[in-house]
Amino acid sequence: MAAWYLLSARAVTVFLLLSLPRFLQAQTFSFPFQQPEKCDNNQYFDISALSCVPCGVNQRQDARGTSCVCLPGFQMISNNGGPAVICKKCPENMKGVTEDGWNCISCPSGLTAEGKCHCPAGHILVERDINGTLLSQATCELCDGNENSFMVANALGDRCIRCEPTFVNTSKSCACSEPNILTGGLCFSNTGNFPLRRISTARYGEVDAV
Repeated sequence: MAAWYLLSARAVTVFLLLSLPRFLQAQTFSFPFQQPEKCDNNQYFDISALSCVPCGVNQRQDARGTSCVCLPGFQMISNNGGPAVICKKCPENMKGVTEDGWNCISCPSGLTAEGKCHCPAGHILVERDINGTLLSQATCELCDGNENSFMVANALGDRCIRCEPTFVNTSKSCACSEPNILTGGLCFSNTGNFPLRRISTARYGEVDAV
């Protein structure tokens, strides 16, 4: 009986030794791997395939490198991600493309490198009326930085926002001009009396600093 068990155990061991390499070989697979920064401007990085994939006609890599966008001067007709974007060239009288990329529009002050309307500093770009209807020609509206309004264009250039409060309180304007002092993005009156800030750290405790 013991001999039969020993023979069976040896048979199982031999079977595993013969079958396991084939099983492991059958489970082995590989795929090409490329890094996103290796993709060309007319390619995007496909996350599912971990490789660079060509963009479609009249397209280029987007800012993140994970999809495609239309070339400057081309509007989007459809966008299903990746290279599944359809682009159409804008007409000569409306060479600009709206900020969202879906429409063509005439620009008042030239175009950016991205083919969007450019506005001078201190202005905001307006592409739609108060009801949301697209304008045939965009406008550049100056934010009123004078007293009572005290408005400046935000970083995106699409909205007027209130000036920094210390600017308004100190200089009665949106600029921190002399003899006032600009420090840390705040405007202080040049009287020599700077406000004290209490700085708390776990290592040094609390200290008063200018």
